Amino acid sequence: MLKSIATRLNRTVFDIKKCNRGNMAMMFALSLPALLGALGAASDYSMLEMKRTSLQAAADASALAAAKELGIASSNDSAVIGSAQNYAKTSLGKSDSDAVTTVTVDRKKGSVTIAISEAWTPLFAQYLNAGITPISVKATAVLAGSTNICVLTLNSSDNRTLFMDKSAKLTANNCGVYSNAVHNHAIWLDQNATMNAALTCAVGGVTLKSGGAISPQAVTGCPSVADPLSTRPIPTIPASCIANPNLLVGNVILSPGHYCSGLRVGGVAQVKLLPGVYVISGAPLSITGLASFTGTHVGFYLDGDGAFLDFGGSSLISLTGAVDTEMAGMLIFEDPSATEGRQHHIASLNVQTLTGTIYLPKGYLLVDPNALVANKSAYTAIISNRLELTAGPELVLNSNYGATDVPVPAGIRSSSTVVLTN
Repeated sequence: MLKSIATRLNRTVFDIKKCNRGNMAMMFALSLPALLGALGAASDYSMLEMKRTSLQAAADASALAAAKELGIASSNDSAVIGSAQNYAKTSLGKSDSDAVTTVTVDRKKGSVTIAISEAWTPLFAQYLNAGITPISVKATAVLAGSTNICVLTLNSSDNRTLFMDKSAKLTANNCGVYSNAVHNHAIWLDQNATMNAALTCAVGGVTLKSGGAISPQAVTGCPSVADPLSTRPIPTIPASCIANPNLLVGNVILSPGHYCSGLRVGGVAQVKLLPGVYVISGAPLSITGLASFTGTHVGFYLDGDGAFLDFGGSSLISLTGAVDTEMAGMLIFEDPSATEGRQHHIASLNVQTLTGTIYLPKGYLLVDPNALVANKSAYTAIISNRLELTAGPELVLNSNYGATDVPVPAGIRSSSTVVLTN
């Protein structure tokens, strides 16, 4: 349309130059305002469509993000509405800062409707069509469940409860990353750290520094996620103890039981674990050196403050979680009464299979090998007080639940999808 009007205007100017007759000049003078007005109106309509497209994209993205919040057990309507409005504001940016976002939640239908309106005033088109403004768009997303949980940090008050730097990478395949901290810097990515997840959601704020990036864009102002394992019963702790001197050499087969002075494997020892529950007390679960530590259908309960994870060196660690008893679906289960803030450390260069749930409700998990971690696992879910990735690890958290017989604890798995309905 703009091209057509411009062509007509150029042709008229050309004709007037060829003709010296006064009536032609008069006709041109009379028609010029109409031509300029039409050209301006066409420009307005082009801008109108650009703004409508921008608002619609923001409404679509906000509806999808907000609908996912409906699946969080502890969410309420005000939290969902706040999350949607924050997401829309971020998506719109400064150019559409005057836009008004209205959110409607329908719990019965499991839907969220986002309506965005902006009172943009065109220069010319308002005289041709009084109904051209405000620009109004709408999007409705329907939820059929909730998002799988791959990471949930439970600490509700501190900053950097999920912290990544020094080129660390976190990939959460078909699952979400959640932070319950209300702090403005609840999630912090620095020094080229990157995260990719189906959904990244923080109760507080998200900070990206020096090349830190999250894809898709993180959602802030989310409702807090209830700990899905808070009522999980602890396993029975055997009264008798299994002594464990440091295992440094040889091929060793270990049986389930109560390792009341910790479990230490190092050197070049090759350790195979029989299926069952391993209760660790008094000292760490420590695997270092060039040792091999492998087990299928095993679960570790870390009893008391003395028991914590220490995976280091170049040790080969390949573990799949328990399939029955109180530990079903669990790989690592920290004592819920342990002192908050104890560090659990994954530093080994060869920890590619950790299938199951790692539950550290009081613990701080540090992952810092310059290597892939957990990438060969069918699924890995991490629920911890805090989580830090630094110095180049690439933590891959899968959610291929059907690829293993290790069950998924209630509250972690979802079979849902979220779709736009208009």
